[in-house]
Amino acid sequence: MNYFKKIYLKFEHRGVGYLVHYFLKKIGLKTRYSSFIHKKKSYLDNKIFDLTNGIVRAGLYKSLKLSKDQNWKNLIDCDLSPKLLGIYEEQVQNKIVQLKKDHDLKYLVNFGSGEGYHAIGLLKNNYFEKCICFEINENTREILKKNSKLNDVENKIKIFNEANFNLVFKELNHDQIKKTLFLVDIEGYEFDLYNPDNLNFIKESFHLIENHEDYYKDKEKISEFYKMMNNNFSCEKLKNTGRNPFDFDEIKFLPDDERWLMMSEGRPCEMNWLIFKPNK
Repeated sequence: MNYFKKIYLKFEHRGVGYLVHYFLKKIGLKTRYSSFIHKKKSYLDNKIFDLTNGIVRAGLYKSLKLSKDQNWKNLIDCDLSPKLLGIYEEQVQNKIVQLKKDHDLKYLVNFGSGEGYHAIGLLKNNYFEKCICFEINENTREILKKNSKLNDVENKIKIFNEANFNLVFKELNHDQIKKTLFLVDIEGYEFDLYNPDNLNFIKESFHLIENHEDYYKDKEKISEFYKMMNNNFSCEKLKNTGRNPFDFDEIKFLPDDERWLMMSEGRPCEMNWLIFKPNK
């Protein structure tokens, strides 16, 4: 019964197109799109890339150049449209720059950097002096390298594989870590990454972590994580914010439905970010 309930929920949440994609995948057939919405979003991503020439049009990351390679065809959702419009994770962008200005931060460590939207956008616009990126996916790392060269920041960035505090400690000294922001988006692995062994080295730095606790099964470890962090940091939650498709002249000729769809980041539900500031 649990299996059939799972199938029903897929249909209810994603529609018949996603259900067809799910069963084709089960029997070993690859489909280009996971749903009709995925197909439409991919179409819109290609359209906005052509309209902007792959350059972020507005916002804090304005002028950032993105390779079209990041328009992943194997993902359930596409997010190139909000990135090129400059509104992708806009609340995160604003918070990063606010923390940088309020605390004179100079270095960025990005665990789960993807193709480098945040890391390279911040370097290109001179918010940080140096960035250390960690991205576990080999193909994504290659796109990250390509984007860093495309934006002439390859000398300010170092790229590693799996998230690892020990490598950070080799790259940054204690005084530098106090001027560091850790930007973390590693799909739940944050609850394993942060532990008492590395806490002493990072408790005077700043941390902005995408919260995946709803998808992490070990609730006891989540509880230990919060206890450890709350003992050493002040904590606040950052929620998503609204987007207005009528702010962009580039897409004013598109139908309302398409413009609103371009605002979507493809999240499965409402999510939030955790902000940790050192108690000192």
